[in-house]
Amino acid sequence: MFKKTLLKYLIAMAVGAVIVLMMLWGQGYFTETDWQRQCRLLCDAFTFSGLIIMLLCALVWVSNRGMFLGIGYAVGRLFHTLLPFLPKSKETYAEYRERKLERGGVHGYGFLFLTGLLYFAVAIVFLIIYYQIPTA
Repeated sequence: MFKKTLLKYLIAMAVGAVIVLMMLWGQGYFTETDWQRQCRLLCDAFTFSGLIIMLLCALVWVSNRGMFLGIGYAVGRLFHTLLPFLPKSKETYAEYRERKLERGGVHGYGFLFLTGLLYFAVAIVFLIIYYQIPTA
């Protein structure tokens, strides 16, 4: 159990690190010589990474509540209508919704929020450091 949890956190941290590195590379951080600009770029990169991961957690939470069931039903009906080789579905939306909600949603995704919060905390540290640097 501990290994599985650790693996989830490590994968989430690695994805966040890739996002940070891509943002830093895209903004020219590695060729920047001004410490104040470097600090601002680090703050931006960690903020963006943290928010993306936390918003992914929110997306999973909303999906678990059934917010996308209507879209899934409509797309399924569209495919069954347009593609003649698929069997015709007589399932109503109420039956579809009941069937999907019986299965339950994704569980154990709280690590996304905590990982995003950690990246966001690092961004706040860089923001504090940025405002402590005297301007020339």
